[in-house]
Amino acid sequence: MKEELYLGIRIIECICIGVFIFGLLWNGTEILQLTFSQFMVLYGGVGAAISELLARIIHRQLKKKETITGETQHSSHLR
Repeated sequence: MKEELYLGIRIIECICIGVFIFGLLWNGTEILQLTFSQFMVLYGGVGAAISELLARIIHRQLKKKETITGETQHSSHLR
């Protein structure tokens, strides 16, 4: 159950980052006077860094909950 929740959150996160980047690319090219390729590099890198950071935070929280309840990774697969 927790693994599916984690995967679902990752998918939602990727969709949200994609929508955010698309919106910035749509209107931001004229505002910052950058070329399209410069936007792709900048916001693609930022999006990857943000998604990795959020995934690590979520993963750390899941590990903390498992240690608090005394549940190990092996015992959760046996259910």
